[in-house]
Amino acid sequence: MAPSEPGRGDVTWRAGRRTGGRGLCWCSPLRCVGMRGGSLRDAIFLLAHDEDGRLIITEPAICAGLAGATLIDLLLGRRVAVVGGRLDVIDSAVTGDPETDAALAAIAADAGPTGPRAWVSWLAAGAYERVAEALDRAGVIRRTTVRRLGLLPVTRCVPANLEDLVRLRSRLRYGVHSTQPPDPATAALCGLVRVLRLHSSLLLSMPSADLLDALAEKAMTADPTVIQVITAVDSVVTAATYR
Repeated sequence: MAPSEPGRGDVTWRAGRRTGGRGLCWCSPLRCVGMRGGSLRDAIFLLAHDEDGRLIITEPAICAGLAGATLIDLLLGRRVAVVGGRLDVIDSAVTGDPETDAALAAIAADAGPTGPRAWVSWLAAGAYERVAEALDRAGVIRRTTVRRLGLLPVTRCVPANLEDLVRLRSRLRYGVHSTQPPDPATAALCGLVRVLRLHSSLLLSMPSADLLDALAEKAMTADPTVIQVITAVDSVVTAATYR
């Protein structure tokens, strides 16, 4: 059971729409580029690795990001909502994705005033290893072991199809430069990329400060409930940094 968190006010559902099946948002960035799966969680996992499969941020940061992305997938799929500062399940149907179903079951079983910050912290534990195993089984990545300095074994998560990562980066670059508001999933992804400091993965030739500002501007078009989760991820990452 996750720890409780004080309520943050009543925020109602406004964004996204549902497609059925796995219950993910119709405009999920990876579905738009034709990748299997298509969740924001998978997108964050890919963006957190370079072409050689090296993790480019800390493991606590990626764990928080994956937890936040899981919650946002549920919000955009109208599976959960933030009501009175706590997360409530509004559709408990099984999705077939173990990580998503485990999160849904935990939220449904919780009777306390548990808000996004507490859920991100709770779901983050072990998230990197769980998601890596799932994506490896699904054929989205290939886990390989190399030896650092010829001695220490290191596991890398290489994209099975590099075009998935290329198209995902292109979609985000387009979102940053476009004069139009991004779709709900891309707005959420911009926010997560910003708080996780994954902006370098976009390979854009613009100053980091300007790129972070642009990502923040796009993220602010997201639903308030999604912004709560992004803020929660930022808080969890900051806490882990200074622990």
